[in-house]
Amino acid sequence: MKKKTKRPIVNARKINQMRCIIGLAICSIVIILTIVSLTLNIINFYQDESPESGMGTLRMFTTLSNIAATLAASICVPFQIDGLRKNKYKLPSWVVEVMYVGTVGVALTFVIAMSLISITQGFTYAMFEKSNLFMHTLNPIFTILLFTVAISDTRIKFTHFFYSIIPVTMYSFLYFMLAIVTNVWRDHYHVKEYMPWPVALLLIITVACAVALLLRLLHNQTNKYVNRNIERYYKESPDYDFPKITNALEKLAEVESKFYYEGDDIYIPVDIIKILSDRYQTSALPLDIQYDIYLENYLRNINHNKKN
Repeated sequence: MKKKTKRPIVNARKINQMRCIIGLAICSIVIILTIVSLTLNIINFYQDESPESGMGTLRMFTTLSNIAATLAASICVPFQIDGLRKNKYKLPSWVVEVMYVGTVGVALTFVIAMSLISITQGFTYAMFEKSNLFMHTLNPIFTILLFTVAISDTRIKFTHFFYSIIPVTMYSFLYFMLAIVTNVWRDHYHVKEYMPWPVALLLIITVACAVALLLRLLHNQTNKYVNRNIERYYKESPDYDFPKITNALEKLAEVESKFYYEGDDIYIPVDIIKILSDRYQTSALPLDIQYDIYLENYLRNINHNKKN
């Protein structure tokens, strides 16, 4: 029987650096695709004579969801650029949650295009023709990959699932009031041709909930995987193989201080110190003392770096 090869240990900073680079690349693609497709639709490049052409495209859920996802991706970009510049690859939790809301919208667009629109207008048209290639296919796929693979900094709580379906729910009620009940809009999704509108409304919200829950699951699984590898690095890497935990804390402070920039907030990496504390159980000190040791060495290194 072949001996199982042990997976190599990857530097935790390298893991986050790669996620940041991939995230920035996909965010840029999403932004460019949306700008191009939205511009073509607004100027009616495809010469579509429907009420949803030109500025009328802004009444389409497809357009609104792509705009929302693009705004969310745009919010990520400054943090990603700053992360690469300062070697600090961590998005604030609220940015990840905004991305969650944007991703649910375009993911639902993808599902609707694959099902309802494909049935009424044909699969090729729904997924690949005109701006549908950008807004129904490429943008949703890139955004889903962005949220579930690259932007996995924060574990999404179950309560945040309810926030993610608010825009979808609001649009659904607006559409059914304007297109089904009052006929102010054309029923461009052809809902009345297939089922009573209360059933359709319930169905679309149910599908939105399923999409949101699935995205949360995939995102959290990636978050768990990344955190597990980061934890493994600090637990097993020879970079932190010292006789005592004090030496490991000094090493951690030395590494982190290299990435300090004037004006940065000084914080104690509590999670990492707890991992190191588990690694050095036999010689571990109380956590508050470990925090003090780290901070003392961190500040000393910052002052040393400034002088040099």
